[in-house]
Amino acid sequence: MRGYLQQRGELRDERAKLAQLEERRDEFRAQLAALDTPEVLETRARELGLVLPGERAFLVRGDLAPPPEPQDGGGDGGPLGWLTALF
Repeated sequence: MRGYLQQRGELRDERAKLAQLEERRDEFRAQLAALDTPEVLETRARELGLVLPGERAFLVRGDLAPPPEPQDGGGDGGPLGWLTALF
């Protein structure tokens, strides 16, 4: 009798695990379906640096953001004055 009850408890636990795994599987399937839309595919391709036929790609080098403005009492006015204001 004890063995039967133990196996019944194990079966209940395994069924609960199976239900959780099936739920995760369904979530993954939904994510895969969402990834297969044209908008997502284009975004991913552009992240890889791909362009559409007829488009022109440009490579921008360097830092586009200007250095921060000096804070009150910070820096010596030199080219790296903004850096000392941070410390």
